[in-house]
Amino acid sequence: MVNDPGAWGSSTPEVLVLGFSKGATQAGIYQTGRFEDIAFAGMRPRLTQALRAMGVLSATETADERINDPLSRISFGSLVRCSVSRRDAKASATKGKDVFACTGPLISKSFSEIPEVIRTCASKYLRGLPTSVRLVLFLGNTDSYVKSCQSLIKSIYPDTFLRVNSMAIKADSRLWVHLAHPSGLNGHFKDWLESESGSGAKRMEARRAIAEA
Repeated sequence: MVNDPGAWGSSTPEVLVLGFSKGATQAGIYQTGRFEDIAFAGMRPRLTQALRAMGVLSATETADERINDPLSRISFGSLVRCSVSRRDAKASATKGKDVFACTGPLISKSFSEIPEVIRTCASKYLRGLPTSVRLVLFLGNTDSYVKSCQSLIKSIYPDTFLRVNSMAIKADSRLWVHLAHPSGLNGHFKDWLESESGSGAKRMEARRAIAEA
């Protein structure tokens, strides 16, 4: 873990967009580049597509513009504010040295391996959100990630938790929805964005929950 917290966009948003934690690209920029360039670096065009698909961005708006606009209605950050990596045993054995991964199994395993870190971070940053926040968008919609995030929110807001559909819940008078992760490593993103079956069905569930809210 590297203590490199950050948040971008509005400080009083209507919409909060959350990744899991910074990947290697974003963490590297944090050390050597501009703060404004960190959030979702390398995947902002796909993030724009995802947010447009949900009606959060108009056809003329981009995620890049909103990330760098403190007066916009959207804020950007991550569920875990620190950068988290996990030793990849297979890759380490192959290369003969420690290799650390920031994606893939790290994310799903984190909920069982470092639950106290995730719970502490979520309790600090997701409890007592600004009253302006009406919609929280989690980037990542694999079944295991959705289940873990929804269980986390339920533990924070047990009295107001309500399941809307497979991709959305309500808690604390807000809607919490899962979208496909815009990373280039996500081979299902195009299907999620364009199809009406398979992963595309998850897009439709997410969009339906937002539209009905």
